[in-house]
Amino acid sequence: MVWRMPTNPVPLLLPPACDPNEPALLAISGGRDSVALLHLLLEAGFEKLILCHLNHGLRGAESDGDARFVERLAKKHGLPCEIEEADVAALAQERKISIETAAREARHAFLQRSAGENDVWVVFMAHHAEDQAETILGNVCRGTGLAGLAGMQAVQRLDSGLHLVRPLLAARRSEIDAYLKSRRLKFREDTSNQSPLHRRNRLRHEALPLLNDICARDVVPQVLRLGALAAQDDDCLRHEAVAFLMKAENLNEDRSLPVTPELLALHPAVLSRVFAVWLREVLELPGIESAEIEAAMSLLAPGGPAKVNLPQDRHLRRKAKRLWVE
Repeated sequence: MVWRMPTNPVPLLLPPACDPNEPALLAISGGRDSVALLHLLLEAGFEKLILCHLNHGLRGAESDGDARFVERLAKKHGLPCEIEEADVAALAQERKISIETAAREARHAFLQRSAGENDVWVVFMAHHAEDQAETILGNVCRGTGLAGLAGMQAVQRLDSGLHLVRPLLAARRSEIDAYLKSRRLKFREDTSNQSPLHRRNRLRHEALPLLNDICARDVVPQVLRLGALAAQDDDCLRHEAVAFLMKAENLNEDRSLPVTPELLALHPAVLSRVFAVWLREVLELPGIESAEIEAAMSLLAPGGPAKVNLPQDRHLRRKAKRLWVE
């Protein structure tokens, strides 16, 4: 992908499709990273930003103060501002998920609504290089594949068509801090970022410094290099899978998958992507994760099952040299 690099002291990755003359959302917490991104985008000519802030309700008066700070910031720059509140703790308890996951899901739902109401397709987010390194390390500890090793995408297209754009993904935290200091920009400090209760905080404050010490070097660039290489390899394998499915003889008119010698001869790395693309993109089935893909591949094994379960009470079946979902 070709990136346009505005002249500023912080590396800012902007895909050419991001037009400064078009409105876009900016997910802003009021913290150092999102405040820096706001000013960097304004300097780059993005004057039609809509500031979007979700009050997670996790830090009481401090959270309310963040919302008021964002309101003042929007007013200062003459920008529209949308603020919502969400009971993230209750959402986490209800759905039996972590606070971090609940907060992310609540933010994405809020941004989806705001994008629809404002008819925009781009949301800027302030994740930076250290965030990327922490994400990759966290994924490694969960036993991820290449997609997880790749970390966050600089441009991520959601199923709704909304694009999450992360212009600071190549920027180091030290560069962002230096920029804020040089511009004398005010921001809010989130005290929860120091809490050892959150896994990401421990990766940031304990794991990465320990790895730096053990390796006697700054390991973040090496982790980011791993992510870039994984993204490259994962994209290549996906390309092979898409090319396979685009051949008329490899996909029936009813979108079922014929069990051919060519399918059975695929390398497992390509075959898993064929199933992923077929189930997620061709059939547009929700909730297809690695477990479902592995189960689907078991249908092709000698003596394998004739049926496997899929989310939402769907089933993938094999019969008469054909795979289909019912």
